Amino acid sequence: MGRKDITQAQRDEAVHLILAEGHSIRQVCEMLDVGSTALRRWVAMYQLEHPAPGSQRTADEDRRRVVELEAQVVKLQEERELLKKSIAFFVRENDHPRR
Repeated sequence: MGRKDITQAQRDEAVHLILAEGHSIRQVCEMLDVGSTALRRWVAMYQLEHPAPGSQRTADEDRRRVVELEAQVVKLQEERELLKKSIAFFVRENDHPRR
C-alpha cells in the first residue's frame, strides 16, 4: 500500500468509525484503503488528546506510580546482576570440573 495524503477530516472520520460506531480496525482499513499501523496511531493520538471522562489520573497518582516503577527497576536490575554472577559461577565450574 503506497503512501497517500489523508486529510485531517478523513482521519477523524476513521477514528469515529472505530470508537463511536464500533467498526474494527480491519473494516475501516478496507473501507478507507489505509494501513492498520497508521489507523492505530490515529486512534491512539485521538485518545491521548481526548481522554474519556473519569479516566484521567491525578498528578499524585502518576508520581506514585513512577516511584513504584523506579523501585521495581532497581529490584530487577539487582536480580539481573545476581543471575549474571550465578551464571558466571556455573560456567566456571563446568569449565574446570573437580576431580
